Formats: sequence, C-alpha cells, structure tokens
Amino acid sequence: MTDMISAETVTQVWQDMARASLDKVPHLINRMRTEQPVVLAYLLAVGDALFNQHERELIFYLGMVVWQMMKQSKRRLRKVTEERLEQAEEANYDFLERLSASLEADFESATEAMITTYPEPEVLRYIFEAIMEEEDYDPDDPPIREEYRGLAVVYLKTVLDVFISSLAAAPRSRRR
Repeated sequence: MTDMISAETVTQVWQDMARASLDKVPHLINRMRTEQPVVLAYLLAVGDALFNQHERELIFYLGMVVWQMMKQSKRRLRKVTEERLEQAEEANYDFLERLSASLEADFESATEAMITTYPEPEVLRYIFEAIMEEEDYDPDDPPIREEYRGLAVVYLKTVLDVFISSLAAAPRSRRR
C-alpha cells in the first residue's frame, strides 16, 4: 500500500508535538473535541483506576500524537463512532488475552510480526517504542509502570485501529 504514513512523517509529527508549547494544548484539545469527540472522550477516560496521573497524561499525549500522525494520511480521516471504537477495543483485548495466554510468549517477536503486517507500521512502531522506552528517561517524566504497559498499548492501538478504519476509501483530491 503506497499511502502509508512514512517513518519520516511519524518522526516529524512526533518532533513537532514534542516542541509545541503548552499554550497550544487547549487549541489541540478543542480541535480534537470538534473533529474526533469519541476518541477524545476515550483518551480522557482510559484506565482511571489503574494508571497514575502521570501515566494517564502520557497516554493522552501519545493519543494526541497518533491523531496528528493519522491526519497526515493521504486519505481523509472521518469522525470515529462509538460502535467502531468499542469493536476495536474488544479486538485488542482479545489479542492481549491470546498473547498473555501463550506461556512465556516472546513479546518482542510478536510485536515485530504485528508491525510488519500492520496497515500503518510506522505509527504502530511509534506507539510500541513510546510505551516500552525505559532507558535514559527523565526522572520528572518516568515511563509507564511495567505491569501496565500492555494495557497502555491496548488503549493506544485501539485509537490507531479506529483511526485506520475511519479513513475514507479514496485519497484526498487536494494536494498537501
């Protein structure tokens, strides 16, 4: 498929978001409220009982970055429906159960295999790397606790899956 989001685009969007000033956040949230209200509500509600405040903020931020990445697609991103989101979440929980059911599953091999066959491999790779990153982290910005990383991936992959399923069938007619 030639209309996948490139590694360069993923890196550029991630860097742009990382450099964005805090005063841009309310504007982005308002745009998401208009363009993707179901996804915004989902990101605001994820893991309330399990994740600490920092982890919830990190998942929310990563979800916003994924949204910005998916907006770079050559195809138009339509509004996500609640039904579509629930279906994607259920499929991801099923996948996580299957993965954890296979005793001593090789998580790295499973994720690499998934990435190679995934419709948006570079965006999915970004999610895995952002969640699994442990080395050289800032003490003021710790990673997600190890026992909750799989769940964080499920939430973010659900967001990505639902965005992919919400892409219009035909490429955009206007040039970027």
